[in-house]
Amino acid sequence: MKRSLATAILVTVLAISCLSRNPAVETYRNLFHSATYLDIESFGQNLTTDKINISRNEKRMLLDGDILIYLTDEGRLGKMLILQLDRDEDGFMYFDFVTYDREGKISIEKRNVKLQALFIYDFDKGIIPEKIEGVEIRWHSIDDLEMYLVPWTPTKLGEYQVAKMN
Repeated sequence: MKRSLATAILVTVLAISCLSRNPAVETYRNLFHSATYLDIESFGQNLTTDKINISRNEKRMLLDGDILIYLTDEGRLGKMLILQLDRDEDGFMYFDFVTYDREGKISIEKRNVKLQALFIYDFDKGIIPEKIEGVEIRWHSIDDLEMYLVPWTPTKLGEYQVAKMN
């Protein structure tokens, strides 16, 4: 009897634990953390000031789990993990990011950042700034369908491909 009760409690705890964690996000984060500063530094030549299409149609270039590499206006490299992008057309993006200093040490790191459509973000400070100064990216909406993630000059962005884990 005691053994059955203990087993039932263990199964219940494990089930609740599994429901509270999103396994996809943990897989994304594992891939994100596998990209080292040296990887990012060597990828730097592929960064551009081109906008990235995040429209609500088949032209969307980013999906949940994608990784972007960036160079900030202060000359720092970093990486950004898209956790959730405009799910159910809610107008929000959730992401993790790491900005490095020029020696490759972590300058700032944040998880579960929430960015609303039409907002701007500063990766050097890890904030949604009140003024345009220091902005790295902005979520630009043309209309309800067409939207872009735009690097604010001189910031550069690029989509980083990592080998998928099995």
